[in-house]
Amino acid sequence: MTTRKKNGLERALRPLEILLTLALIGVFFEVILEVSFRYLLHRPLAWGSEFSQTVLVWITFVGSALALFRGEHMSVNLVMNCVRSPRKRLVLQIIGGLSVLAFLVIAFHGGIQVTQRTWTMKTTALQMPAGILYLAFPVGCLIMVPAVLRDLYLKIRKE
Repeated sequence: MTTRKKNGLERALRPLEILLTLALIGVFFEVILEVSFRYLLHRPLAWGSEFSQTVLVWITFVGSALALFRGEHMSVNLVMNCVRSPRKRLVLQIIGGLSVLAFLVIAFHGGIQVTQRTWTMKTTALQMPAGILYLAFPVGCLIMVPAVLRDLYLKIRKE
């Protein structure tokens, strides 16, 4: 087993990993509690599914950002495998990175609009702002932007 020195980015993302782990553990225990109450006590928890849904949405979008930082997202390299020239591959990679960046900026803006529109609405069981659920999307997009910028910088610097 090798130990390597963690860089600043890995150290900065560590609290995010811990938060995602705790959120997943929380959902796990909530589901056990929900099943126990529903089938053993015949008294379902009114807030259980709403809690799990909200936390799972946050896990999805924040976890997706973490996966992007680590380079763990799935990629389809069908076009890239057909391009032989390293220069053309680099151009395609930069275009792809800029496209992702444009998507994230547009998605962030749209996500903020949806969050603002739903913030005054209350959820049924927990009576929290419904916008909390929708806020996960723009937050995830915002967290992804530095990863895309880093990858673009490294590609351009490499050339």
